[in-house]
Amino acid sequence: MSNATGKDTNAARYAYKSGKVNIEAGSVAELRQGISRVAAVANKHFVSVVVPTYNEEGNVGRLIGALSLSLESAGINYFEIIVVDDDSRDETPSIIDKSAASGRVAAVHRYNIRGIFSAIMDGVKVARGDLVVIMDADASHPPSKVPELIKNLVDKNLDMVSASRFMAGGGIEAPFLRKAATVLFNSVIRFVMGHGITDWTGGFHAIRRAKLLALDFRYPSKWGEFDLELLYRAMNAGFSISEVPFVYNFREEGKSKSAERLGFLFGYAWLYGKRMLQLRFSK
Repeated sequence: MSNATGKDTNAARYAYKSGKVNIEAGSVAELRQGISRVAAVANKHFVSVVVPTYNEEGNVGRLIGALSLSLESAGINYFEIIVVDDDSRDETPSIIDKSAASGRVAAVHRYNIRGIFSAIMDGVKVARGDLVVIMDADASHPPSKVPELIKNLVDKNLDMVSASRFMAGGGIEAPFLRKAATVLFNSVIRFVMGHGITDWTGGFHAIRRAKLLALDFRYPSKWGEFDLELLYRAMNAGFSISEVPFVYNFREEGKSKSAERLGFLFGYAWLYGKRMLQLRFSK
């Protein structure tokens, strides 16, 4: 479908806002080039926190505030929070645009594109930091844990630090069915994958940007099954990886991308199980 100017209205489009920077582009590569021209290259150990969103008006503003406070309180002064929004239908776009006026937040709007993993990777591609943190917007990943992830990454000179719900000090605060399913899925995944990772589906990581972009991802993802491939590829690539404990809190507001339903849990098991077998046994 085209409009009066002849442009395809169904084509992928991006918009980026941060401080006085306002860029529109037709691809993430074009967006990155535009950012590089107008924004200073970040210092070493500059941190980019990447947060994908879709209809998170009840959470995203508080998350941005809590993240900023947590990073500043830990003495991490060189950071940006990149919120990658998939054309939300609520007030999320306007909230992140207002937050972007400070220059510490980058609001990335994706139109005619959808998907949590592609949103994360687009955020990483436009990031100015050499260190990136990947986390959810729904309050399940505590912002207070982000400085610890970064500190471990830098002080121990690691390639990746992953937050785990299954180490001592970690845990899951969620309805019984959701908690039981998560524990069961991860137990099976740990057995089949054969690596030392304790949490394969937490989705909460700090990683060196260049290392992440060098990984060869081969499978599209619908939900959080991308995490299995991320960890599997990182382990096989010889990344130095450590885990730190965290307590997962089931979302308080907003529409969950993974609703608490039996139908979802069976679908969840199918997608994760399929990805696990693809990674473990496909060439």
